Amino acid sequence: MRSYWPLGVLVILASPADAKDPVRAPQLERLVACKAMADPAARLACYDREVASIDQAEQRNELVIVEKEQVRKARRTLFGLSLPRIDLLAGADNDDTIDQIDSKIAAARQGPGGWRVTLEDGSIWQQVDDKPMFRDPKPGDTVIVSRGALGSYFLRVNKVPAIKVRRII
Repeated sequence: MRSYWPLGVLVILASPADAKDPVRAPQLERLVACKAMADPAARLACYDREVASIDQAEQRNELVIVEKEQVRKARRTLFGLSLPRIDLLAGADNDDTIDQIDSKIAAARQGPGGWRVTLEDGSIWQQVDDKPMFRDPKPGDTVIVSRGALGSYFLRVNKVPAIKVRRII
């Protein structure tokens, strides 16, 4: 039987839209309840039954098992996109909020709406203000995209003053 319990693994289910924190999966609740059983044979039977239940739910895509590092990577990938709150990516510790990403420029071009900058991760950021860049961005330049107030984002290339941007892809 497969084991799904290495250290650092989270079990997450989509929670109701009005819930403030993700709801613990019922399968996990039942598994954890097994440890309170005094009789070793009954406790082992409970563990076997509940692990099988979790295994079946995961195979049917009713239960998602995600390592914390996968959540961090997903948050970074989605940084800057306007999406509804996704409790699956919230987890119990919301202190992992990403306020900026550091990357390198893959491509940059200036158009009638300002600069359009593509980062190495494939994200594309469009300038939304009319501030000039003091130096044209080039592939390989280091870039920092940081979260501003009220859902705004700022892109700074090679430590020159930032321009206001929005993520388009």
